[in-house]
Formats: sequence, structure tokens, C-alpha cells
Amino acid sequence: MIEIDYEGAVARLTLDRAASRNALGLADWTALAQAAAALATSSARVLLIRSAVPGTFCAGSDLKQLATLHEDETARAPFRGAMRAALDGIADLPMPTIALIEGGAFGAGVALAMACDMRIASPTARFAIPPARLGILYPATDVNRLAELVGRGQAMLLLTGGTAIGADEAARIGLVERVAADAAASADQLAQTIAANAPTSVKLLKHMVTDFYPFIEMDGDLSLGDRLFDDAFGSPECGEGMAALAEKRPPEFRG
Repeated sequence: MIEIDYEGAVARLTLDRAASRNALGLADWTALAQAAAALATSSARVLLIRSAVPGTFCAGSDLKQLATLHEDETARAPFRGAMRAALDGIADLPMPTIALIEGGAFGAGVALAMACDMRIASPTARFAIPPARLGILYPATDVNRLAELVGRGQAMLLLTGGTAIGADEAARIGLVERVAADAAASADQLAQTIAANAPTSVKLLKHMVTDFYPFIEMDGDLSLGDRLFDDAFGSPECGEGMAALAEKRPPEFRG
């Protein structure tokens, strides 16, 4: 169901289970966590997560397996742990991550999209988070990610109402960053653009966005962020970037 391929510095993780609309069971969450671990040590500079199934991104967790958790108490912690390892594994990747959403993203499928740094949606994308309709909860980490993206009020609408919204509404409230008629081309172009930029700069900028506070802690007379800012001007990446600018050519960054 989960495939990874590489094109230069761009990694693509593809969900492909048409029969279940990419619904994720325990084995799938485990495989996704393993894929994230492999990507974390790869040479990829950017990751694009997409679906091979027309009309869907991810239908969430497998409802048949969720139903068994009602009776089987011993299965709850392993399922929750596998899901958390997968989502946090994606969120903690050192490279920027992009979710390409060309259809339905429901329940944990929205959580998967939110674990990515950026989300590009097609006009046909749909989003819904229906745990309240099932009498269950959404994981606290994912509730927090949702509230950070869209604000507390919109998070409450999505979580407690459970109704679906379209791509334009998702963009309006901040759940996705871009809606594009050719979302696949837009996401691929963004991935290629990021991959062509200075890898150390990109990784540190992602770290600053996702975990700001360590960078404002003092490191001697300077904060860590200030020290890194100053040091970057002496880096080989800066030398190549400035030379390329002066020579009016694309930079060629190594690493």
C-alpha cells in the first residue's frame, strides 16, 4: 500500500489501496512509521505524500479495525501507538514535507495531511473529521495541530460538527496552503523548487518554524538563532548562492 520512490532529491510517498480508499489499519500505520524512519536517514531534501487512488487522499483509519477496539481493550494501545509513531514520524522529518490532496481526506487522513508542513489541494478535495459522530475522540496531538492551523473556533466546528468542507473553505481557514486546478503539477513544482535550494538553510528554517523556542535560548553572548544566522554567511552554501546570483545562474548546492 505504501510505496516510496526517489527522483533526484525529491522523495515521493504514495498511498495505493483503492479497495479501502487508502484507509489505514494497524499494519499500514506501522509501515508508514517504518517509511518515515527510512526517509529520515535518506538523502531526500523534500518529501511529497500523495495518493494513487483517484478521488481520495486518505479515508482515515480502517473503520473495521476501529470497531474492534470497542470490544478488545488490549488492542487499543497498540493501534494508538502505531498511529502516533507514523504521524509524528512524518511531522519530525528533517526535510520539508508536502501533502498533495486530490480528493477526500477524512478523520486520520486529515491528521496525515496536517503532519506535513504544507498542503496543496485540488478543487475536488474534501475534508471531514467525524470522531464525534462515532462516539470517539481525535488524538490530542492532532487536535492541537488542527487548532494551530485553523484556530480554536474553526477546530471546534470541524471536530464537533463533523461535516465536510471543500477545498476553497479549507484554504480560507488555513487548513491548506494552496488550491490549484492542477494540484499535482503545483505540488511537484514546489517540491522541485525546495529541493534546488540550499539544504542546510532549508532544514534549519523548517526547524525554526516547527520548534522555535530553542533558537531564542542564549548560547553564550548570543542566542542559538543569532549565532546560526551569523555563521550562515561563512558557509559554502552562502558562497555558492552569492556566486550564482552574481553570475546570473542557478545555484548548485551539495549535500
